[in-house]
Amino acid sequence: MFDPTKPIVTLTEAATGHVHRLMARADNDVIGLRVGVKTAGCSGMQYDVQFATEQKPFEDKIEQDGVCLLYTSDAADD
Repeated sequence: MFDPTKPIVTLTEAATGHVHRLMARADNDVIGLRVGVKTAGCSGMQYDVQFATEQKPFEDKIEQDGVCLLYTSDAADD
């Protein structure tokens, strides 16, 4: 069951370390990861993850262990 007091996404310590290493190697000023959903795949939906250089006005943000995750409400809907 959905608990609105908890973040919709959490990362393991290994995942945050991997994201930090990838961001350090990026060619531009990356502030975090943008997580979205697009129509594709067997189920009809597929996650889309990209580097983000800015937060868009319609995006929400989760920060964990120095990693910023940006997402829109459609990525959080079930």
